[in-house]
Amino acid sequence: MSTTLEFCVDWDAENWLDTPDFTGTYDDISAYVKSYQLSRGIKTEQGNAPAGTLNIVLNNASGMFSPTNGASDITGLIRPWLPVRFRATVGVTTYTVYTGFISRISCDPHPSRQAATLYCTDGMDLLARNMVTQDDSTRSETSDGDAVGYVLDAAGWPAAKRSIDVSGGNITKYPLTVEY
Repeated sequence: MSTTLEFCVDWDAENWLDTPDFTGTYDDISAYVKSYQLSRGIKTEQGNAPAGTLNIVLNNASGMFSPTNGASDITGLIRPWLPVRFRATVGVTTYTVYTGFISRISCDPHPSRQAATLYCTDGMDLLARNMVTQDDSTRSETSDGDAVGYVLDAAGWPAAKRSIDVSGGNITKYPLTVEY
């Protein structure tokens, strides 16, 4: 069974809140990918869920992915916080392996490498950058799904980018968020 990998960046997105379409002329960067490294999931026995990361090393011999290259076809579009998607097609089934955002871009112009690296992160990183607190006077019993929704609302996460399992029970006593 054959496997095809697809890497896309929505270069036309205004910011991470946009719903990406990945249909632009240069959005499919698969032909430029030299290598990639994917990391995600729970890393400790305590159940911490660090941000998923995807590092994509691109062939940048043409300078296409250099933000300062005025001759690039995507000049002015190369910047952090653009949506990224990595999919794999196995046989006839396509799986979304990773969705996230460019957090940093670096270019290595050395003649033997000529590479650009897109350092990507997922929504857990965006949530970690927000300090969500709660007014003690508004604490009340709520469903677990609603509680997650309140946290995402406070962090500015768009409702259109959510899929929350609401099959759990109610939370009657939950801690206030504290800053360490």
